[in-house]
Amino acid sequence: MNTAGTMHRKLIDIRSDVFISLSLEAEKRGISLKKYIENLLEEACPRREEKISTGIGRLIGSARPDKGKLSEIKDDRLQYLLSK
Repeated sequence: MNTAGTMHRKLIDIRSDVFISLSLEAEKRGISLKKYIENLLEEACPRREEKISTGIGRLIGSARPDKGKLSEIKDDRLQYLLSK
């Protein structure tokens, strides 16, 4: 069974010009090429929150306080639901 913390190792083929470009950018940022590519892939990955339906998203947005602190919501049932 795969969990969110599971890591996968994959060999990938990268064109030479792309490899050079990514290497230079990683060097400018002071990180390894491997870490730079991992960061790019993680940023490109869709987030779980993006999969929430539009209707649910509107309800959550209207119920959450501006700062997003659940403790500021006075309705216990709503606090419980939003904490999930």
